Amino acid sequence: MEIYLVNREMKDLNPISYGIVQCRPGHHYGPMAPPFYLVHYVLSGVGTLYKGETAYPVKAGEFFLIRPWEVASYTADMNTPWRYLWLYFDGETAKRLDRLTHPVGRLPREMFDELIAAGYDSFSEWGGMTEEYIAAILHRMIAEIFTHRAPNAHYARRAESYIRTRYSDPSLSIEEIAKTLSLDRHHLARLFKARYKTTMQAYLVSTRMAHAATLLAVGHSVSESAALCGYTDLPNFSKMFRRHFGVTPSKYAKRT
Repeated sequence: MEIYLVNREMKDLNPISYGIVQCRPGHHYGPMAPPFYLVHYVLSGVGTLYKGETAYPVKAGEFFLIRPWEVASYTADMNTPWRYLWLYFDGETAKRLDRLTHPVGRLPREMFDELIAAGYDSFSEWGGMTEEYIAAILHRMIAEIFTHRAPNAHYARRAESYIRTRYSDPSLSIEEIAKTLSLDRHHLARLFKARYKTTMQAYLVSTRMAHAATLLAVGHSVSESAALCGYTDLPNFSKMFRRHFGVTPSKYAKRT
């Protein structure tokens, strides 16, 4: 089964076509060099991906990736030939897959359940399975791949995002962030510093100061700016602001 999709020219992830194939024993495909990204997800059976002189065994529950213009071929096993789902796509977010150092990995099957169950009619203009929906599946797929490939960077990025969205909460603490991510505080601190070259506390203060400067520049008072950036103690806010910018908040406001 192969479905050719309408090219919606989506910038992040743009699905082009999709299919499910039950291969015959020993069926070989390639060599080929696709112009877009091609991901196969093995639903059952086993087979082998070949890139150059390297052979990669692939079994049910695993995916294999072929990048644009990358020469590859693949062969179904003689005894238990694979059945796979494949997705053909491009887009800016797809380029994240270029970071992978190994073309084979695991993904949960339930991620693709609705694609597996969908029939041809579901891809018509009147059906429920739209190109946008398939793009959403691709987004989840890439997120899942990088969650498992780089868990340390994943936790550091989540902590950074947490700070950026919660900086205005006076009660925000490093302990709270670590508890939210179910990590030891000291372990999370090491992961964060390794990625961002600063401590979480320094990043929190820097984030608050940057927003305070913006608020002062557009006309908010010193007390309003402090409160909106998570400071309930005005003298402490002024001290931190002066340490960060070299001037008091009131002088900064007059200067801008």
